[in-house]
Amino acid sequence: MTCILPESIENKLQNYDRIVVGGIVRDQNSNILFLQRAPDESPPNLWEIPSGGVEKGENLLQALSREIEEETGLLLDDVISFLSAVEYSIKATRCLQVNFDVICTGEVKLSPEHTQYTWSNIANFRTKLDDFMLRVLNET
Repeated sequence: MTCILPESIENKLQNYDRIVVGGIVRDQNSNILFLQRAPDESPPNLWEIPSGGVEKGENLLQALSREIEEETGLLLDDVISFLSAVEYSIKATRCLQVNFDVICTGEVKLSPEHTQYTWSNIANFRTKLDDFMLRVLNET
């Protein structure tokens, strides 16, 4: 299992203060797993894909696997392809979220960070997604 990252993205990872990885998990009908953040999380009630920050000493694949398992209880089986890299800032922190299409196994068991999940295609779920998530999914 390897992380397929374009060289142009890999070469600029060091330019960011924080790297985040995200996994687009699909079911057998190609629906995407969306998670809703808990009301006490920031930002509250937001729909998103499983994602989180790369910790010191981790590579992208290790972080992706850990975040998916922590947030959903699913095990990462394979990374199919690179999907997107989206820049954003939180206060003075420059961030880059790197997103991959992935294959996972297991049953969804949400962490306390999220209150619910759904499997949906983008067309039926678009109105619930913010601009950032639409950019992550290459839907802008």
